[in-house]
Amino acid sequence: MNSVQDVWDAVYQKISDAYTPTAANTWFAGAQPLAMNSKCFKLQVPSDFQKEIIINRFGDKLTAFLTELVGFSLEVIIYSEEEQEERKRIAERIVDVADITCHALSQDDYTFENFIVGGSNKLAEAACRAVANHTEDSFTPLFIYGGSGLGKTHLLCAIRNSVRAKNPSMKVLYLKGDEFTNEMVEAISQGVAARKIFREKYRYLDMLLIDDIQFIGGKESTQEEFFHTFNTLYEGKKQIVLTSDRPPKEIKTLEERLRTRFEWGLIADIQPPDIETRIAILNRKAKDLGVDLSPEVADYIAQRLKKNIRQLEGAVKKLKALLILDHVEINIAAAQNAIRDVLSDNVTVPVLIDRVLSEVSSYFGLTPEDLRSKKRTAEIATARQIAMYIIREMAAVSLTQIGDVFGGRDHTTVLHSVNKVEDEIQVNPHLKSDVDEIMANIKSAGEY
Repeated sequence: MNSVQDVWDAVYQKISDAYTPTAANTWFAGAQPLAMNSKCFKLQVPSDFQKEIIINRFGDKLTAFLTELVGFSLEVIIYSEEEQEERKRIAERIVDVADITCHALSQDDYTFENFIVGGSNKLAEAACRAVANHTEDSFTPLFIYGGSGLGKTHLLCAIRNSVRAKNPSMKVLYLKGDEFTNEMVEAISQGVAARKIFREKYRYLDMLLIDDIQFIGGKESTQEEFFHTFNTLYEGKKQIVLTSDRPPKEIKTLEERLRTRFEWGLIADIQPPDIETRIAILNRKAKDLGVDLSPEVADYIAQRLKKNIRQLEGAVKKLKALLILDHVEINIAAAQNAIRDVLSDNVTVPVLIDRVLSEVSSYFGLTPEDLRSKKRTAEIATARQIAMYIIREMAAVSLTQIGDVFGGRDHTTVLHSVNKVEDEIQVNPHLKSDVDEIMANIKSAGEY
């Protein structure tokens, strides 16, 4: 037998002989073989009803006939045309979701060309380029870890943008770890069909890029689902790229079977940029924004903002605003003004968090213990949400870490709180004034 069609023709003949030609013609009309490998034989039939009849009445015989013909046991997998159409819709949906994501992240801003490479990120950048170029040196899974604001998201989107430009037909999806969880929970709530679609969506991909994978830690159902998704993609030789704020071995709430799989490929870290890289980042951002940045000013900023690329970019944006709105000269004095609103590295995260809790609780006539507690009165809940928002704004920490500050609250709770305050200050000037005053008081309490 030279093809899967030859195998099916032989199986169909055996069915006709074992039953009747009429039965074979009735229940197998329109059946088409899709594929066969060492593990399974895939068959497509016109309808779901026909599929159920074949499985229930002929399933065992089909398996037996196939085994007899090929000499080894094969799993028979039957799809209906309706299911195949759903698969196509899912694939299209994947592309749509990815388009929305990239637009939100600004596709033009996340490329390999505008990613500044230095000693602190050289390995991670080279590995991501290899993945994007499908070279022999690419790795799956590729696991990148590092602190917030160091370029992990930039690299993931650079991969995606590069792949899409070269091969638009590839199914590539970028998302956050908590988005995977939320989508799975929603699928479960909608029933079996929705969960099946959810699984098909992820296991039908050519490339899966997940940012902040640590967010699935501690969530048993999410980890179970991702375990099977990972295995399906890995066994299909598909590309998986993950990022986290820490290496797999330090994600304490991660199941061992996932931790070991994350370590199968290449693990690359991104460290805070050195002085040369920080200056290069400042110069690149200044060029992009049309700001004339002298070496003295660039050096002044780079010497003081050491750990977070977002702070560097924010400083240049502030200089741009000062130039346009106040028509100031871009000099050391302007640089001092630009970084005044950025917390200095001399203030550690724990110290900052304590300052936030102290200032917020004092502002609302509460205690830090009230904010950390499980109390849910309206006043305490509002103050707690504001504190979460301010910590997220001022410190390079994850949602999970913020949740730990407030009695081990789930990262989704933190995200909801942050988003709620963020949305509210856009329409409520009184709340914005309160938040601005609290943040000003926090900054005035220490070096910045």
